[in-house]
Amino acid sequence: MTDTITIDCGQRLSIDQAEALFSEAEKSVHHGGEITLDASAVQFCDTAGLQLLLSLQITLEKTGHRIHWHSLSDAVRETAGYLGLSRALHITDNTEH
Repeated sequence: MTDTITIDCGQRLSIDQAEALFSEAEKSVHHGGEITLDASAVQFCDTAGLQLLLSLQITLEKTGHRIHWHSLSDAVRETAGYLGLSRALHITDNTEH
């Protein structure tokens, strides 16, 4: 059975939070399990935050894993849509709000 690690994205998915989120994600990748992101509380999202998640997704795909969304705020959904990253980040219309 594969372990699942949940990462809480907090209220800001942005450049000022990228280092802390990267550190958490790096531990998860080394652990080798599935990663679930809880982005339900994110009120602000920027390009750097989504770039980090895209990099994480690319790394995970090399190990046969992917990002799973537990919950997703409108801020993340809209910013990913504006940047054309919804598909790459597996954000769909039916991804939980």
